[in-house]
Amino acid sequence: MASATATPPKPSARPNQPAPSLWSIPAPLQKLFNQFPLVTLDPNPLPARSQTLTSASDTLPTLYIFSSDEDALEGKPSINPTCLKWQTLLRLSHVPFLTSPSSNHASPTGSLPFLLPPRTVSPNPIPSTSIPFYISRYTNSPSPLPTSPRSEAYLSLLTPLRLAFLQTLYLTPAFTPLLKKFYIDPSTRSSLLGTILQTQLSAAASSAVLQGLGLHSQTGTGGIDSENLYADAAEALDSLAILLQESQTGWFFGEEKPGEFDAGLYGYVGVIMAHMDTPEGRLGGLVRRAGGGGGELVGWWERIRREAWGGDGLSEGGGGNKCVVGRWLVA
Repeated sequence: MASATATPPKPSARPNQPAPSLWSIPAPLQKLFNQFPLVTLDPNPLPARSQTLTSASDTLPTLYIFSSDEDALEGKPSINPTCLKWQTLLRLSHVPFLTSPSSNHASPTGSLPFLLPPRTVSPNPIPSTSIPFYISRYTNSPSPLPTSPRSEAYLSLLTPLRLAFLQTLYLTPAFTPLLKKFYIDPSTRSSLLGTILQTQLSAAASSAVLQGLGLHSQTGTGGIDSENLYADAAEALDSLAILLQESQTGWFFGEEKPGEFDAGLYGYVGVIMAHMDTPEGRLGGLVRRAGGGGGELVGWWERIRREAWGGDGLSEGGGGNKCVVGRWLVA
């Protein structure tokens, strides 16, 4: 009689499932998430106080800029070239507006300036690139034309001027008091935090200059060849002065009135002549000597200053302005 052989037990039938992942969600939680799926919410609106600052904001737009509370209250020019550009263009276009201090972190567009229309018109902020279209609608003038290739070529001359500006304000010890006055002291009363902020701003400026130069002007380890930097700025200013010499109207490209290009250059020249035209500041001298010392840029600067700001002094003031919000100044 044959002996009975043991039959091995059959494995229990299980569905062919992959091994659970470390990041897998337990089934009970998965059921819960299925009942309440994640959704993308609309962007948060601007803070209510930004639309209820004063009764004037019912009828006037507000330009948010780098500034101190006091200077914004008086409508004074920003020390930031980009903000000063759009301040000046709005003034040249005779568009009334309020100014209020702000920061890139508080800007819905991620950068300053931005324009908030009157709250009775629209709650949507206007980025700086769209300010010309706002001006066109306000003044019932033709829509701005695309930038011509010639204008683009001359716009590139603002780059070496910007790099020399950063070198002067952030990396030249003689201008540390100016940096502290406009960018550091309004941001913090702590000497320790002020030192940290100054270090951060100087490091950011140094990085921006080196990046703008394509890292070709480094001397030693991380140094900047300031002589070449200022030489490039001088060459750019010379070209701009020669362009003005060719104009029959006193404005760039022979325009009948100053436009966006004039305002953009004034953003730099206005700050330079107001705060850097000193023996320690090389940029002020470069502006005065541009084009062989004929005074084209200085005369143009004075005309813009009178046209837009209505003052003969270097510290131009604005009309009364009662908009004050939080403050924070950065590069």
